[in-house]
Amino acid sequence: MPRPFRWRLCIVLGVCLVSSALAYPPDPEQGQEPTLVHRGGLTLESSLGIEALYDSNIFQSATDVQSSLIWKLGPRLRLRFEPARSRLEFRYKGDYGWYDKSSDDDYADHALQAGAYLLLGERSGLDLVASYDEAHENRGTGLSLGLDPAAGGFPQSPDRYTTGQFLGRYTYGVSHTRAFVSLEASTDKIAYQNNLALTQPFDRDESYGQATFGVRVRPKTSLELSVQALDITYDHPRASGLNLDSREYRYLLGVVWEATGTTTGSVRVGGVTKRFDDPALPDYSAPNWEVAIRWSPRTYSHFTLSTRRYLAEPVDPSGDATDLAVYSLTWTHGWSSRLESRLALSRFYWTYRFVTGERKDRSPLYSLALTYKMRWWLRWEAGLDLNARDSPVASYNYKENIARLGARITY
Repeated sequence: MPRPFRWRLCIVLGVCLVSSALAYPPDPEQGQEPTLVHRGGLTLESSLGIEALYDSNIFQSATDVQSSLIWKLGPRLRLRFEPARSRLEFRYKGDYGWYDKSSDDDYADHALQAGAYLLLGERSGLDLVASYDEAHENRGTGLSLGLDPAAGGFPQSPDRYTTGQFLGRYTYGVSHTRAFVSLEASTDKIAYQNNLALTQPFDRDESYGQATFGVRVRPKTSLELSVQALDITYDHPRASGLNLDSREYRYLLGVVWEATGTTTGSVRVGGVTKRFDDPALPDYSAPNWEVAIRWSPRTYSHFTLSTRRYLAEPVDPSGDATDLAVYSLTWTHGWSSRLESRLALSRFYWTYRFVTGERKDRSPLYSLALTYKMRWWLRWEAGLDLNARDSPVASYNYKENIARLGARITY
């Protein structure tokens, strides 16, 4: 990132601060709404995020710890058209980053999504969504996790990949019907674009079908059963000769309550079985769950407890599956109509499975963020993240602190 451009970002942040201080803004809950272009059934929403971060360990390394200031831009665009009994949407999200001390890690990510949401009758609807992403994995994460930045095998640039997804969802049943059904199918293509000696064996196609059946036992409470089948096919063989093509079968049974006094939430529990095509790889079964409970003692204060356990694809050339469990507690509090805080405590537990055994890592994440709505078109954000990893393999251990200051401008 050229130095003149860094200075332009600093100037923009300064202009936002000065302009917002020149006149005391109206109450954001009673003042103007964010700028929208609205013509007939056509609506356009756009915003730009500007952020400066300090990362104490950009490669999440145990030995070669390097820090850097990072500048980020995040444009967003949403175009919505609402003809009779339907809604058409187009979304774009950009994420651009520049490192002061490591220009090889600069990146430009793009996410595009187009969707059609159609009402087929009084009780049924059809969603059709297509998306395409160009994204990256920071060096020292993902497929390069645990590699020494000073070693020859460490990638010279972040791993870049593309994903293309098509999704269709049919739903029968509305809020006042006793029973409802949701049928969903999707295909997803993941293809890495560089560092192919390391990344190419992870190119794959994923296709799944899912059926959810529900019964409302009370006006705001329902019981649900969800069944999913996932097919995973890799494009290239592993160096070990193992074939990681597999099928996953997952079921969840649970209860969802939309509003019960001050509490809303969902609890779903079940299991998953992964079956490999290669007879040298044993099948794997494990419990699965999804829990999210929100308690609001005040209209401006919310506690959210969430946990999830699920299977993910391996990130190690010799691995065959990753079993991940996440636990999180979040407190969001509105101190005034302008100032809001968010405190989050999370723990991640990874179980990496190999033909010869497994490795278990754990990682705590503590996060504090403040949001200040200075004007109807300007929101300031500041935060601090404390992250670490504890693994029986020393090269995977690290500590990382990230401090951030930014603004989001609606225009």
